[in-house]
Amino acid sequence: MPGEQSDPCNQNQTVVPQLSDTDLSTIFTRLSLKAGLAVFLLAGLFLLLLGYYNYLLVHTLIEVFSIILLSAVFLIGWNTRHLVHSQFFVILAIGFLVTGMVDLLHTFTYQGMQIIPEAGADIATQLWVIARSISAGAFICAIATLGRKEICSPKTWLLTFLLVTGFFVALVWPLNIFPPCYIEGVGLTAFKVYSEYAIIGALCLAAVLLYIQKKNLNPQLTKFLLVSLAMSVASELMFSLYTEVDGLFNFLGHYFKLGSVVFAYMALVEGTLRSPFTTLFREMSQSYAELNKELSRRLGAEKQQEAASRETSILYRMSRTMHSTLNLDELSHLTLSAATSIEAGCFERATLFTVNRRTGMLQGMLGVTRKTVSQACPDIDKDLLWENPQLDEEACEAQRKTAYNQKVVKQRLPLDGQDNALAKALLEKRVVLVSDPENEPAGGRQLSDALELKTYACAPLVGREQVMGVLLVDNPLTQAEITPQNKRFLELFAAQAGSALDNANLVKRLEMAHSNLRDVQDQLIQGEKMAVLGEMAAQVAHELRNPLVSIGGFAQRLNRRDLQDSKANEYAGIIAREVRRMEEMLDNILSFSKKQLVCLENCNITDVLQEVLDLEYDNCQKQSIGIVTEMQADLPMIVGDYRQLRQVFLNLMINARQVMAGRGLITIRAKAGSFRGEKAVLIEVEDTGGGIRPEVMRNMFNPFFSTFAKGTGLGLSISHRIIAQHHGEIEVINVEKGARFTITLPVVQPGPVVTGRAEQAPTA
Repeated sequence: MPGEQSDPCNQNQTVVPQLSDTDLSTIFTRLSLKAGLAVFLLAGLFLLLLGYYNYLLVHTLIEVFSIILLSAVFLIGWNTRHLVHSQFFVILAIGFLVTGMVDLLHTFTYQGMQIIPEAGADIATQLWVIARSISAGAFICAIATLGRKEICSPKTWLLTFLLVTGFFVALVWPLNIFPPCYIEGVGLTAFKVYSEYAIIGALCLAAVLLYIQKKNLNPQLTKFLLVSLAMSVASELMFSLYTEVDGLFNFLGHYFKLGSVVFAYMALVEGTLRSPFTTLFREMSQSYAELNKELSRRLGAEKQQEAASRETSILYRMSRTMHSTLNLDELSHLTLSAATSIEAGCFERATLFTVNRRTGMLQGMLGVTRKTVSQACPDIDKDLLWENPQLDEEACEAQRKTAYNQKVVKQRLPLDGQDNALAKALLEKRVVLVSDPENEPAGGRQLSDALELKTYACAPLVGREQVMGVLLVDNPLTQAEITPQNKRFLELFAAQAGSALDNANLVKRLEMAHSNLRDVQDQLIQGEKMAVLGEMAAQVAHELRNPLVSIGGFAQRLNRRDLQDSKANEYAGIIAREVRRMEEMLDNILSFSKKQLVCLENCNITDVLQEVLDLEYDNCQKQSIGIVTEMQADLPMIVGDYRQLRQVFLNLMINARQVMAGRGLITIRAKAGSFRGEKAVLIEVEDTGGGIRPEVMRNMFNPFFSTFAKGTGLGLSISHRIIAQHHGEIEVINVEKGARFTITLPVVQPGPVVTGRAEQAPTA
């Protein structure tokens, strides 16, 4: 059709011409009932004029033309019997054949022909009566078979009609026993007139039967047959009135008989050729149309199958590409590069947004375009979907440095609500297509303006348990439409990408869990070692305590005596001090090795810190160490063991004083905060001792580790254990001039409160 565009996928399609009813009518005949009547009237005027000059010629012409038409009807009906499968047309064809044969004899015996010497007007009239009777009988027999099963074969009908016709013809000649029908000088006999009336009655009966059975015939065919019967009735009426064989009534009888044959011929042509073959050609046309439709459908199906196969192949290679690494960062680059690859050809730009559950936001992570991929890594794009795809760190860094990616990483979108299409895709877990960003909510418009989006689609990256992020794709350069096929491809691709990202994330979590497990294992091993060491230390301390008590007692007695030797007195004092120091060390060892009972009660941290400051004030003054306190007013009460907490802060004060050999400053801070989502109190002890070396910081909470010449190295280890028993946390960092210890204690203990009598914790 003009104006229609051809489908390039259907260029090899065979086009079959469509045949209409008008075309078929042109092939066979365009004659209608009105046209036939017009031609019949004109032919009648011509024959009438010709009959005034030579009636025998007119009679011969009419009969010969009728015989030709009757023979043609037979040939058409007989040769199409296997196609039409109708007894009606076969019987009429056979009846017209034998009628034409008798009419031929009638023509030969007509007055003036002089072909048969003994023939005359009476024989010709007798043959006429036989022919018209057979014709009427054929009409009645044919109509009677409409809507019925086949009574007998066509050959049987032919043989029957031939035998009946031969019988009646034999009665005329040579037997000459047929009743007279015409007497010279007198005219028609009564037999002839009554025979015509009987024939007229038979024809009228046939017309009535035909009208009743019209539903079984083509309407056009029924009209032709009714006109043919009407003209036959008119013809027989004329032949019941004439007296002269060349008179007007005889002419009119032959003229109407010719019209009857013509319209019977038209009816047979309509029924056996035009209508069936029109139907046949219409069915052929419909078949060809259906064939074309089926061919188009199959070509379309093949095209879709080919596209699906190509899509499946690309998706398979994309999946292989994305599953080629378990490194989360590299996988992100591979995923977006695959989505924008030349071979995939669907999208020019791909952007990854990940979910930050802690902040409840979608965060822009990476943006890749086909142009930047080809510029940053020209050898990657063509091989990206083939064997062993790799993106080195240089290529990844090139993608991260692009101007588009710099815009992407600045984007933050809320997860809640329908403020933007990305959140909608994530919450509904489906692909969302945005064709008009200007009509999007405020969040969507801001994103479109920032990234210069026109038409885009976003798909959720769904893992095994949760949505990991959203993939956004668009075509900013070509402005190509994102078709339903592209949308379906994106959905499948996002599913593969989500699975790959989930696997990489799972591997990362497993690696972290494995690392934590190794740390826990090391801690357990260290704990077991410390437990064994603690038991040994406790036994040793117990064994040493008795001799030390004796030594200390004797040293004190010597020191109390007024010895003349000052050196001896001095040595006795040294022995007594060292014994006390060793007893303190043994007390620390025993305190570390024992599992102390925690007595929980409401504690005011300010009071605990103030008591510790009072105890250490004099010592700090002797070393010229200043003390600064920054304590928040109205600190919340905590639930803890007063004595054990005092020991912790005292240990920290002693350590801070020891690291500053001379002048320095100790700052004590206390303020409200939070810990693991709950209310807590934060205490900071900061010194100006120059900081802690990394190797020392890694081991400072380990038992028996100390950087001082004196001491057991258990003070910080005991403090760490006490804070852990209080479900808190102790941390240490280096600051500008020294180190800062930070202790976080929850206001409310998460576990059950253990009450009891706490042992007196020894001081460090």
